[in-house]
Amino acid sequence: MTQSAAHNPTHRNGVRRRRGAFTLVELVVCITVSAVICGMAGSLLWNATRMRSEAGARAELIDIAARGMEQILRYAREIPQDAGLVGEAQITTAGADDLRWDVYGFRKTGATIEMTTNSGTTWRPVVKEVTALTFSYYDKTGAALGSLPLNATNRQAVRLIKVNFTVARSIETLSLQSSIYLRAFMNEVTQP
Repeated sequence: MTQSAAHNPTHRNGVRRRRGAFTLVELVVCITVSAVICGMAGSLLWNATRMRSEAGARAELIDIAARGMEQILRYAREIPQDAGLVGEAQITTAGADDLRWDVYGFRKTGATIEMTTNSGTTWRPVVKEVTALTFSYYDKTGAALGSLPLNATNRQAVRLIKVNFTVARSIETLSLQSSIYLRAFMNEVTQP
């Protein structure tokens, strides 16, 4: 062979040999495809993380609101009858967002539902981040009682209390509603 044939990158048949490197076009396509795949994977991870944190925040909000509702119902259930047991509920205040009896009470102050166990001398928070609190009052027939706050006659006739409140944190909002029949008057439910 001649020296020029040894440096010639073609085979004997005139076909050019391919070197083991990428062309510029192949390299650009590879980088572009890799960037698209990485972007999609990053987007999926970001969305999964965001959804997980939102679910965690919602679960925490549900837990806080449920504990608050449970406490309100547990205490309100025990509103007593009068001493003569003639069927008069002993409620001293029955407003849209204020309920008091004996030494106990619940009210909404700002964005907090508060509770007292000493006739209103001190109030402690039960639920924070509250946007709305509503008490509704019903007699033994299930009829809604007058305009709020209730007068003394309507307060004595209360048998069922419905509680509705809404809590909100950043973009999460949760509304809870429940009702309780006063334990001291359960004999009215069981009698025909």
